[in-house]
Amino acid sequence: MRNIWLAEQLAKISDDNNQSIIEEAVKYIEQLEDDNESLQIALEGNIWSPKKWNEKAEK
Repeated sequence: MRNIWLAEQLAKISDDNNQSIIEEAVKYIEQLEDDNESLQIALEGNIWSPKKWNEKAEK
């Protein structure tokens, strides 16, 4: 998990009764972080694409 503060807070409230819930929440947050990073990379690639640079010139 990239958010260290959130990981620490979840660890603080974790106990035997909710351990599996906390673990699944962490997995879900990590998946969201990965999806967000993939989207960010895709968008940056689109913005910085040479085809986009020349788009106005071609019209």
